Amino acid sequence: MNKIKNHVKLKALILCCFLITVLFLFSPLPPLCGQDNKGENFSLVAEVQPVPEQLKPGFESITAQEAGKFLKFLSSDLLEGRETAGKGYEIAAEFAATMFSLWDIKPAGDFPVKTGHADFFSLTPEKKEEKKERGYFQEMEIKELLKADSQIGVEYQKGSQVKSRSFNPEIDYEFRASTAGTLSAPVVFAGYGIVEKGINYDDYGKLEVSGKIVMLLTGVPGKDNPNSPFNKEDLKQKYFPQRPDRHMASPQVKLAMEKGAVAVLLVESLLEEKADVPKEKLASHRPNDNEPIYPGERRRMSLAQGSADPWETLPTVRVSRGMANEILGYAGQTVETLMAGIEKDFKPHSMALPGVAMKIETRLEEQLVKCRNVLGFIEGSDPELKNEVVVIGAHLDHLGKRGDYIFNGADDNGSGSVAVMEAAHAFAVNPVKPKRSVLFALWTGEEKGLLGSRYYTLHPFFPLGKTVAYINLDMVSREWTMERLMLAAKRFGMEIPEGVDKVIDPAKFFSLQLSRTPGIKGALKENNRYVGLHIFFRESDRGSGGSDHASFSSQKVPWAAFFGAMTDDYHHASDSIEKVNLTLIEKAARLTWLSVFSLADK
Repeated sequence: MNKIKNHVKLKALILCCFLITVLFLFSPLPPLCGQDNKGENFSLVAEVQPVPEQLKPGFESITAQEAGKFLKFLSSDLLEGRETAGKGYEIAAEFAATMFSLWDIKPAGDFPVKTGHADFFSLTPEKKEEKKERGYFQEMEIKELLKADSQIGVEYQKGSQVKSRSFNPEIDYEFRASTAGTLSAPVVFAGYGIVEKGINYDDYGKLEVSGKIVMLLTGVPGKDNPNSPFNKEDLKQKYFPQRPDRHMASPQVKLAMEKGAVAVLLVESLLEEKADVPKEKLASHRPNDNEPIYPGERRRMSLAQGSADPWETLPTVRVSRGMANEILGYAGQTVETLMAGIEKDFKPHSMALPGVAMKIETRLEEQLVKCRNVLGFIEGSDPELKNEVVVIGAHLDHLGKRGDYIFNGADDNGSGSVAVMEAAHAFAVNPVKPKRSVLFALWTGEEKGLLGSRYYTLHPFFPLGKTVAYINLDMVSREWTMERLMLAAKRFGMEIPEGVDKVIDPAKFFSLQLSRTPGIKGALKENNRYVGLHIFFRESDRGSGGSDHASFSSQKVPWAAFFGAMTDDYHHASDSIEKVNLTLIEKAARLTWLSVFSLADK
């Protein structure tokens, strides 16, 4: 708490908001926050109210005990980490489809094709073909990268003089190519690749980058300099977040793409020895000598057809300081001199590199594999509105196994998958159905780049124009601590005064990101009175965070995403069922069910 006290600046408006929050918590008034802008971002319930009678059967069918039974199976060693296109994932998908069938959830997958053998849900292929009944599986083809080779060289030409130099992969550079081919283009240096009109800083200025390969420094100038304009309060959170968005392309790379660049060379700006070896710098997102070293590498996959990629970006090569200096040397510059110039007066030192061109050659070896989403729905009760839908989704896949290590993924994302199944069961058993239909989706390939949800947005069961909202559940079973909660508050710009631990219970806290859609936020806040979670609503214009809501956000579908606490078990073999809080899964599933019922019944 001492560190937090040193960094948190109390503002009168925020303090007023929390005083109002406290009054609401300990008063007989409805247990929602105040109506000022800051207060509207919280839902803190002092006293849980009884759920309406017509919703009781579904609500009470969602239990921590049942969630635990499902999760015990999904996170067992038998399923070998549920890796996309792996045997364990297929078992998990069959299990979920079987439960949907037992609950009379209608299938929303593909029409089956005649294969010459019966599947789990039909007696004979002829009978299935005759009836044209859908199954629960949405099949897709995925490209798996088996091997990638690259060669990068630079050429300098001045008059009749030509010099060339080739570089070594994993020593001079790291490049995770996704397409094969050859790219040749001139090289320019564009500093940190930042444009901030408010402080009159533009790394691009009059620099022509269209059709060129752009060299960029990572980070932001003046990180440790209090006089840096980027350390001002209004820019500090933007450029120095506690933790960058997982998976998402950096804003600098995205901006380079918008400027017309064809590729990016990223140079580590930190003055460390590791800057000379890209692979050492990138080996772990959380370097820690106590963490296990997992053998082998993760499988790399992509959709065989179509993109709808919310992270579409440029070919990006991470280069060592030595390689960067070789390239800049043709123009009489080094990384160090250019950085020093920028840091001196916080003015861009971008420049063309006359006569310098680079060639990037990539060769890939790939194979096609098949995998599938699990899709089911309940039909709406209104003859017209049943053609519209609210989607509840979670990714069923995880990281599989590497050597003797099994990544069981109890929290990530067995917990979200179980919550979706619990919500599906609740809709099935509740006698009263909403006016609109509700689709339940268990996605494949989230860990490989949102493959399943991206594929669905290209081939939806209900048209996206008829999709009222998408609710995502990912990692909803781990409790926050006050320390982690305060760090997250700092990251998201949620300034919290001293004593907040007396107001918010981190053990039942959720950070809930959502699009700027009043209907979704209103439904969640209204129905939380029956559940009693402590929620911070973080509204966003785009679905960041690296989970499946990003696929729907990129297609302009309103969305909300539940997310519990990030822990040290994230993406480790230690993410096991013994560490989850089943009551949190129950509460997340209950709030999802109630809120989706409201959205679907309007």
